[in-house]
Amino acid sequence: MGHQYIKLKPSKAPRRYGWHETWPVWAIAGFFVLVIAVCLIQEYRVYGPQKSDVIVSTLRPGQDLHVDTDILKPMQLHLFEANISGKKVRFVVERTQDSAIHVSLASCRVCYRSRDRHYAQRGQMICGECNGPMPFETKNQKTSTNTCALAEIPHKEIGHDLFVSARDVIKQTEGIQR
Repeated sequence: MGHQYIKLKPSKAPRRYGWHETWPVWAIAGFFVLVIAVCLIQEYRVYGPQKSDVIVSTLRPGQDLHVDTDILKPMQLHLFEANISGKKVRFVVERTQDSAIHVSLASCRVCYRSRDRHYAQRGQMICGECNGPMPFETKNQKTSTNTCALAEIPHKEIGHDLFVSARDVIKQTEGIQR
């Protein structure tokens, strides 16, 4: 026996697969794409931006808030954003039925790291972490550290004018972040 080269004959036409043979692969791939899309949409709905029914009024950098208290309607939230040295912090102003005025951060002490997910809805601030309403903390009554309550900001009321210092707003956030 000699060493002969075995020569293969080329096939006349390469084998082609039609859809009727590969449809299970495409069905499984389509199912996984659909599951991934549903998961991404659900994550966006839960952790994405919440719709707030209160418009945020942005103050100029370093500007303090000066508001005539007569324009504050009872039981209506007003959201403001202070800006000092590039730090932006949102805070809430509300006038109660008995004409008392509350000024607080737009976040609670417990869930401050999730402050970007907090939103205002139907006259209440809602915690983006706990999905529950956050009551105002007052000087006379401090809430426990385990509940979501809006951290109070020092402010001055002189006559019918409300003054809130942007520096006080930033200082209040520094106390919470520690």
